[in-house]
Parts: sequence; structure tokens; C-alpha cells
Amino acid sequence: MSLQNNFTYSKAVEYLLDIPKFTKNKDNTNLRKILECMGNPDKDMKIIHVAGTNGKGSTCSFVNNILMAAGKTVGMFTSPHLVKINERIKINGQDISDDKFFRAFLDVKEMVDKIIKEGGEHPTFFEYIFLVGIRALSEAKVEYGIFEVGLGGRLDATNIFEEPLVSIITSVSMDHMEILGDTIEKIAMEKASIIKAEVPVVYYGEDKKVDRIIKKEVEKKKTIGFSIKNSDIKINSKTNKAIDFCFANSYDKYGCFEVPFVMEYQTRNAALAICATKLILKDLDEETIGKGLKNTVWSGRMELVSERTYIDGAHNYDGVLQFKEYVNELMHKENAKAYILFSVVKEKEYYEMMNLIEEIDNCKGFLVAPIMNARAAAVEDMAQYLRKSGKEVYTFATLGEAYDYGQKLIKDKDYLFCVGSLYMVGEIKAHLEVKYD
Repeated sequence: MSLQNNFTYSKAVEYLLDIPKFTKNKDNTNLRKILECMGNPDKDMKIIHVAGTNGKGSTCSFVNNILMAAGKTVGMFTSPHLVKINERIKINGQDISDDKFFRAFLDVKEMVDKIIKEGGEHPTFFEYIFLVGIRALSEAKVEYGIFEVGLGGRLDATNIFEEPLVSIITSVSMDHMEILGDTIEKIAMEKASIIKAEVPVVYYGEDKKVDRIIKKEVEKKKTIGFSIKNSDIKINSKTNKAIDFCFANSYDKYGCFEVPFVMEYQTRNAALAICATKLILKDLDEETIGKGLKNTVWSGRMELVSERTYIDGAHNYDGVLQFKEYVNELMHKENAKAYILFSVVKEKEYYEMMNLIEEIDNCKGFLVAPIMNARAAAVEDMAQYLRKSGKEVYTFATLGEAYDYGQKLIKDKDYLFCVGSLYMVGEIKAHLEVKYD
């Protein structure tokens, strides 16, 4: 009986989600064997490789849309997905279809089974979906493939690429310390390990410690690095839907643009994308860049999902710090009040994150619910900690219940902000799809 007769799309997804997330294997030797068995489909495309702590997905999307605006065929592999696994693989900005996902899965499974019979190992979940992504992008005959690092960089499956066109390193901060290291220098070194010999790297170099680590790796790999700083970006104006900014540094005067986001850090991600795409396409003009940036969307990053409700996957300290600063600015600007719905995984420094959300001005209360995952932080732990703020704290069994109650709470000029884990974002978006289907 053929693989296709044994599997359906839904069974393939179930199979993937049941694969262990981690193994003891610490290098990509097994992965390379599978790729070779597949005929090295990664060699069919020009690779843009993106690492960093925050902003990877948005930066990938900016690059994707600029290249599309220039008339290029582009594929993109990112993680995690919010609602449906297909979100991880996009062709020309569109999620891959169930049929194409399934066909790519079958091709990969055939090669994986062959390697296992020859004494190889079964890939981890991320390695498997990465292989499915490569196969799908290759089948679509994309010219450019944008690949986001899953975790870190040095040991990540995506670091198997030997000659990308350009590497990008977004903002680096403290996250996943149990895996990547307990100092900013150690984490930066993990990210900088995606830099390849003679492959240019564009990176966010505002942090002096991070800048120093990346510069050392750039020198070691005998390549060139383009460091983007806050001073390179001038904010011209902001609305509740977009930001106008100008970007110029010692490398080039790129021009003035608009990003359809409300968080200022998106201008930095856009600047990284602009610099990287200008390295790829030397004759790229300001109008094309501007069109690509304006067409960019990235779900779950301070996303307005109803008139006065935002969801934001600010899933680490640095992300929540940016979130707090924006909410404070908005509350003062509109003389409004806020309710905060918070949910996170237990591995995060969530007490420090809660310290930040307690500092939000004009906050009327907190809503706390668990993500539907074994890694969920305990609701009562979060609620007890937030109660010391003296504000009302509401607890719920599910995020859907918390969201619906939050909609009842907000009156007049009130806002509801849902912040924390990307799992939370996905569950709320899935809840909204069912609620309004």
C-alpha cells in the first residue's frame, strides 16, 4: 500500500505534531543525509537566512514583500504557526495549500523512511517541517527562499545552508537562556553563528555587546557586516495604523517609507529588510521598496482585531517592554483606560514580564488564563503575583472565556490588550475564527 493511501492531510499534520521537539543529536549530519537523498532541493533557490530574538518573522515578511514588489518569485519558511501549520510555508505571500503541503510531506516521508532503514535517525518536529518547507518551495520553483531560524542559530536546522545570499540578524535579547546561554554575549554568539564566509550580514547593532560579538564573527568569516542603529532611523509621524520614517546611514541614503504597523521597532525590522534587499538587488528603487513595505502584514504583532482590542505575541522581556511603552503612549494620547489579558509559558521569565505590565498607566485590571499546552504557566501563580498591584484580577479556565469577558469589560474609551505567548495569540485567533465564522 502506498504512503498516500496510509495518510491524509490531517493525518500528516497529526503525525508531525506528535514528533518530539528535541533530540540528543546536536548537529545537522543526519539532516544533510536526508537532503542529499531528496536531491538537495535547497540548491535550487537563492537563500536569505534570518536569525535573532525578536522581529525575525516581521523582517522575513518585509523582505518577502519587497522582493515580490520587484517582480520576484519568493518562498518563505517561518515559525511558529498561530492557527494552522500551513502558515509556516508561504509561496508569494500565500500560505501553502493543504494539497501542496501534503504532497511535500509525502515526498519527505519517503526519504526519511529510507534514511532510517539505512541506520539514520528520525528528524525532530522542526527538522521535519523544515524539510517539508524546502521541498514545497523547490516544487514551486521559487527564485528566492527566505528561511527564519527556529531557535538560536548555531545548532538550528536552518544553519545547514552553506552559501546564502545574505544573512540577517534582528534584535538580540535575553530569551531561551536554558538553551542558548545566560548572558547576552552567549546568546549573540549563537545567533552570529549563522554568518558564513564571504556572505554579507545585515544586523541590528544598537546593543554594544551584541555589536562587538557580531563584528568579531564578521572578521573571522572574512565578510562584511552592515550594522543598523536607532540613529539611522527618523520617525516622521505615527497614527494608530502606520508609521512614516526615513532611513539613512553611512552605507546609503535609502529614503522615506511607511510601515503599516504601530510599534516603532517595526521601522528597525523594515530597515534591516531594506538594507538586505538592496544588497540582493542593486537597482532596487525607493518606489518598489515602499510598495513592498506597505503591503506587509504579520499576524499577532500588536494586531488590532476589533475596534478596541489588540493582540501581541510579546513573548519575552524585551518584547513586553516595547509593548508597555506603546500602551502607555496610547493611553495618554487618547486619555483611555486599559485591561490586560496575559498568558505565557512557564519557561519564560514571566514574573519580570508581569512587573512590566503592572507599570502600564491607566490600567484598570488584569485577565489571566492558561494556554492549552503542558508548558502553560499556572494561572493562580500569575494571578496571585498580579494581585499585589492592587488592581482587579480575573481568572479563567480558557483564553476564549477570558477574551469574551474582556469584551464585556471594556466601556467607552477602554481598550483590551492581549499579550504574552504566541500560543496565546494562536488560541485567541482560532477562537475568533470559530466565534465569527
